Amino acid sequence: MIPIDKKRIVTLAGTLVLAGAVVAAGVYGPSVWKVFRQQSAITDQVVIQTPAVDGTNGSNGTMLPDGTAPPTSPSAEGSAQTITPPATINAPPQSDPGPKNKYREPDTKLIDMAPSIAVYFGEAALSNDAKTLAFGSAWNIHQYVDGYLYGPAAGPQMNEEDIKKYIVFHKALLDKQYKNEANISKAATFTSYLDVLLNSGIDAFDSKDKIRIEQFHQGIHDLDAHLMRNDSNAKIYGATPFATKRT
Repeated sequence: MIPIDKKRIVTLAGTLVLAGAVVAAGVYGPSVWKVFRQQSAITDQVVIQTPAVDGTNGSNGTMLPDGTAPPTSPSAEGSAQTITPPATINAPPQSDPGPKNKYREPDTKLIDMAPSIAVYFGEAALSNDAKTLAFGSAWNIHQYVDGYLYGPAAGPQMNEEDIKKYIVFHKALLDKQYKNEANISKAATFTSYLDVLLNSGIDAFDSKDKIRIEQFHQGIHDLDAHLMRNDSNAKIYGATPFATKRT
């Protein structure tokens, strides 16, 4: 197994192995396709999800080196589905002909944690690696949930089954990181909250329940936009047990 390169964890967008198989953690970039080819000869439970990017990972728009064609995936953009959000949510019109909002890699320079969760990180609690991974998980998942609920103009596209697997993937990386944290018990309030939130998203997309998906959306939105980034322009739902407004 290749050692985990934590600097690239937050930029990885979705290698999963589900249904009893093993998450291919620690293998990133072009190497992931080698794992896919090896595993696909044994099992059909490996799902690769490479979101579209803004040309930052090669001229072919993927994590593959230039000149390398990616394999076809059953979770390609054409299979993505969107739903109409509840009337109380200010979503972009579904008929909006604007350009598609492609996947954006997490920008760790934007990390600006709310005091209510910042206390769980630092010398006496969770490491900087854990903070970066939690930030990347919230950022990545939030994009796809926005795209699912509000259409291509709001975010990159993925269907319910693939979003569920995408959340499972990020949760698996977080669980792996927790095992390396010497002071994990001092951050139990935050890590337990994060576990509950991600599990609620997995269940919501598994059931395809629009109400539960919207509830999860509000939670992952507040975690990403306000607890992790302090985005003053983003709507505040108040969907976390932590204060999202700063004094």
